[in-house]
Amino acid sequence: MNQITEKLGRVEQEISAKKGPLNLFAFLEREDISERWDVVVAASWAKFDEPTLRYVGEVLNRHLTPQEMTSVARIVILEPAEDPVRALNDAYDVEHGQVELTHPSRFGLPVKYGYIITSRRAA
Repeated sequence: MNQITEKLGRVEQEISAKKGPLNLFAFLEREDISERWDVVVAASWAKFDEPTLRYVGEVLNRHLTPQEMTSVARIVILEPAEDPVRALNDAYDVEHGQVELTHPSRFGLPVKYGYIITSRRAA
């Protein structure tokens, strides 16, 4: 998993350099599907629409192998003001890093495990 999280760090850096700062960029293992992960993005510029989803997907495809892409269940776009985003921003202040999220349920997230690449309140 370390290799894919390093690649996701490069994905996050490319996205933030092109589109602007992120409030949250995380890779979270789904609770309902074993070994499938969600890429979670929250930023003022990120909307839950086709252009944003397509852009994030294209960047992921440039950095991940086809086999690694099969572990991505979906791309989730959240508003920076949503409760789980704010809770993570309050607990973690990291940019372009890698923090393990071992107890995501305390943040109201329906996931087993995760990695936070960026979590910043003031993005």
